[in-house]
Amino acid sequence: MAARLVALVLALLAVVPAAAAQGIGPFGPPDAAYSADATVTLGRRSYEMRVVASGPLERREMVTRGIRRIVLIDQRSRRASLLLPDQRVAMDADISLVPGVGELFRLRWTKRPLGMEQVAGVRARKHRVDGTSGRGDRVTGHAWVTGDNIMVRADLEVRREGKVTRVRQELHNLRVGAIDRALLTVPAGYRRMPLPMNLFNRQR
Repeated sequence: MAARLVALVLALLAVVPAAAAQGIGPFGPPDAAYSADATVTLGRRSYEMRVVASGPLERREMVTRGIRRIVLIDQRSRRASLLLPDQRVAMDADISLVPGVGELFRLRWTKRPLGMEQVAGVRARKHRVDGTSGRGDRVTGHAWVTGDNIMVRADLEVRREGKVTRVRQELHNLRVGAIDRALLTVPAGYRRMPLPMNLFNRQR
């Protein structure tokens, strides 16, 4: 169980900054529901996952070493649920308290539109983005956003406490349209419990 929790914490640390780049950043939630495959790189680690989203709600699912890891994110309430399907357990966390992630909520953002480009076959406008906080945290880089306000690519540098982490995300096989809303909620019958926040401190 402990090993599984550590794996899920690592998954949460990988997917939340990528999701937050759109939901918390200068663009806000997408205007249309969509599903896509995503490649997320956080520092030296890369993750392949499936993304389903509608408004502020997002589901990110990955399979590594045969284990399904699912994270449900609600940008509006700043909550995330880590699902353990084989145990029918949902572990809830306040993402504003996650080290390195909660600071994103306090950034002041600016964006500068640039030219139109193709990203994985989708037309999107490239933007220069810059987010700063009073304590010196900063996120800078570029984001590519479609006419439906879907961020199909982001290439960002996160500066915090003197350290720089590169966060990149690119969507592939984007499909815009109706999705099964049940995918964005914790399934009935799951046992709910809080995720121990000290697990994040072990992974810093």
